[in-house]
Amino acid sequence: MPPVQTSYPGRPAAAYEGMAADQNPATILSRTVETPEGIGFGRAAFQGTRDDGIAASGAVFRGIVLADRNARPNPNGTDLFAKGETAPVMVSGAVWVVTASAASAGNPAYVTAAGAITAAASGNTPIPNALFDTSAPTGGLVRLRLN
Repeated sequence: MPPVQTSYPGRPAAAYEGMAADQNPATILSRTVETPEGIGFGRAAFQGTRDDGIAASGAVFRGIVLADRNARPNPNGTDLFAKGETAPVMVSGAVWVVTASAASAGNPAYVTAAGAITAAASGNTPIPNALFDTSAPTGGLVRLRLN
């Protein structure tokens, strides 16, 4: 088995995609991944075909997939839950995500058809009662609050 990680930073990152942003009460559900390619940490989860299933795209937003450092390493080196695995999905609380557009604190959040979180309303679906807690440029980490 090849080494999983061969170098370590002097300091850990302040936050990473899919990390719970605080210790305030949150609602986190366990759901089974149905998407063949899996669903990455910090990505949107949509209702799957089964009651307890989630998919990487869809019409009904269910929450954000939380990171899990105990998840099995992916052969591609990406952080994700593979099809059939149980993923933690935050439905209320605060979580770090990568924004697909520049985001400002207090602005409403939207989700694209591909599952990216964005501040751009045009052509995207609003996430009910979701606001950005912090600001970031396109591709930056931003704290998303799901209410």
